[in-house]
Amino acid sequence: MNINKQDIEKAQQAASARWGNWVKYVIGAIIGALAAAGYITVTGCGHSVDVTPNRTEVCKDGSCLVIEQGHISYSQAQPETDVPPVVQVIPSKK
Repeated sequence: MNINKQDIEKAQQAASARWGNWVKYVIGAIIGALAAAGYITVTGCGHSVDVTPNRTEVCKDGSCLVIEQGHISYSQAQPETDVPPVVQVIPSKK
């Protein structure tokens, strides 16, 4: 098998073209993620946003949406009332 300099250059150009497209997609994804992160971290309409590597918390008017690894939870502020909460016990079936 004879490989000459032109064959090596053609292979390098082909690989460069494939890497070039891949790099463009990665850079585009990174820019998109940064733009989304910038948009999310801006406090607008009274929302407060706290983003850490392990947890994201979005709150407004006492209600919070918490996103953690593999878990999403929502809490809502309870209204002030003079009536105590009603607890209903449901008997378990055996």
